[in-house]
Amino acid sequence: MGEERTFAVTLIKTGRGIPEVEVGAYRYTGDWLPEVGETISVRPADDTEGAGAELQGFVTKVNPVADTPISVVEVEDQRLDEVVVEPADSPQTY
Repeated sequence: MGEERTFAVTLIKTGRGIPEVEVGAYRYTGDWLPEVGETISVRPADDTEGAGAELQGFVTKVNPVADTPISVVEVEDQRLDEVVVEPADSPQTY
């Protein structure tokens, strides 16, 4: 394993109404940036001792040159095997 790095994260919390977007309020620590489609653990950015609540986030965007290189959507239900992602250009039948 290599040296761990910490990256700023934009977290999108969904629910009823308008989604809440928290830019840079969370961080991810790992050997390198995650890939789109992965589920990662993130912690509050102000949690210097690692005692804060850990959240799970589904990675939607990675941009290594951005101030907040990782964007995730909060995963509330841990049954990840039920998540289906379909490209926007895929044909749909009804």
